[in-house]
Amino acid sequence: MPSPRAYGPYKHGDRWRVHFVSGRGADRSTSYETFDTWAEADRCKSGATDEAQGISVEVAVRAYLDAKRVQGRSPETITSYEARLGVLLGDLMKRPVRSVAKRGPDLYASVLAGRRPDSHQNLLRAGKLWAKFCVKKKWLKVNPFDDVEPIGQRTYGADKERLTTDESRQLEAWCLANPDDVGAVLALAYLYLGTRNTEITKRNVRDLDDGGRLLLIGKTKSRAGRRKMRVPDALSAMLLALCAGRDGDEPIFKTRKKVRMRRETARKHVRRVCALAGVRELPPQALRRTWASLADEFGETPLVIARGLGQTVAAAPKVTEQAYLQRGAVADAQGRRVIKAIRGAN
Repeated sequence: MPSPRAYGPYKHGDRWRVHFVSGRGADRSTSYETFDTWAEADRCKSGATDEAQGISVEVAVRAYLDAKRVQGRSPETITSYEARLGVLLGDLMKRPVRSVAKRGPDLYASVLAGRRPDSHQNLLRAGKLWAKFCVKKKWLKVNPFDDVEPIGQRTYGADKERLTTDESRQLEAWCLANPDDVGAVLALAYLYLGTRNTEITKRNVRDLDDGGRLLLIGKTKSRAGRRKMRVPDALSAMLLALCAGRDGDEPIFKTRKKVRMRRETARKHVRRVCALAGVRELPPQALRRTWASLADEFGETPLVIARGLGQTVAAAPKVTEQAYLQRGAVADAQGRRVIKAIRGAN
């Protein structure tokens, strides 16, 4: 039998009342519950509404993310899941999960415009995995995304955009000439160190060690991400200037509002700096691929490059070659060699 519909809370003397309605027409019946406070009455009404309509999409997304945390997914991965589901399901977040039923094709179609196949296919995959979780929890009868086919051809890592050697030198020159621009410091850090986006934005002042000569990277996507990176002198000076007068627990990179910079903001800064430097407007991940390609050109092995990228060594060289090196490449890299490649040293 369907759960009763709840209305209220309504003022009832010096108390609060919730009105419940069951059935329809001749079978319609009503009942009431009275509470001392509005808050108690509202909690009762909300609980009855949730029971009648089912939990919301927002609650189901939180439950899914919590399950992924229990499985040991990294905070960065959880953030990525949350962002993708937010884009795909955003307009339905406050509605019951059942509102997603039969809308899979329409939801996917709504995120196609202005996105590359890699991007909207990632959104679709996130939706499929979330809906599969909802089916397992019996919040959905069937997965609304099961029959949705991805559109377009994905671009695999080895074919994705990166800077050429000449463009890398052009970007480096602009950054060195503008040391007071936080975007310049960011772009140079990604170009020199080949880190993931958040491996830079999540660093605190105390992570800049040995007089600025080392940057300590904590665990990110994998245990291999925990490493010490040697910082070239030019970048070291820029980072030290950025950290001057700050406590060890403060972020190295802050926004104008003095809070830790988020990955989206870092991406915007790097693209802005690329445009100002007169090279292609690429995100931090493209500079990470650039770093790997430059290291390859200078003769490093895939295993060494994988370690520099903070990838699990067991996955190298296959993952490194497929995702970061250009077609036909056979190697990977340490920071000093990348700097030499950029500067044309032998």
